[in-house]
Amino acid sequence: MAKNEKDKDEAKRTAKQLADEQEKLDILARAGNVKGEQLLISPAGDVERENELRQFALGAVEDPEKKFDVYYKGIGRLLLAHLPKGPQNKTARNYIYEEKNTYLTRGKRIKKDGTRGADGRMGYIADAEQMLKIIMDWIMENGTMVDLYNKLRELNVSKGYGVRSF
Repeated sequence: MAKNEKDKDEAKRTAKQLADEQEKLDILARAGNVKGEQLLISPAGDVERENELRQFALGAVEDPEKKFDVYYKGIGRLLLAHLPKGPQNKTARNYIYEEKNTYLTRGKRIKKDGTRGADGRMGYIADAEQMLKIIMDWIMENGTMVDLYNKLRELNVSKGYGVRSF
């Protein structure tokens, strides 16, 4: 009798283990079926497939028009409108521009001969958008030039972009 119950328990356990193992295999199989594609419901109510890999790969591609807009229509225009004007403030503006360009070129500081070895206009769009956000926040906070310089300087230091050597 005891052997019979033991056999039943083993059969139950084996059936439970088999069911658990089958469930694991089903979960893994379902996860593998959607690799690279995702089903979407369109605004019209149709089911469509979206290639996630394509979107992931193309999402990292730079958009020259967007970069132009962010750099010239965003960063450049805002700095031009909100930094103090006049030749007496040129040196102060240049400190801000140096920190901005250092960030946009990912650490390329201007050298004594006036060359940088990179162009902030050709930097990464994500960096330009971050710079635009910092400038917009500074304007919204009615910050001073010292505030903006400190924000940009701290950002560059946090990224390990160093300090100007001359």
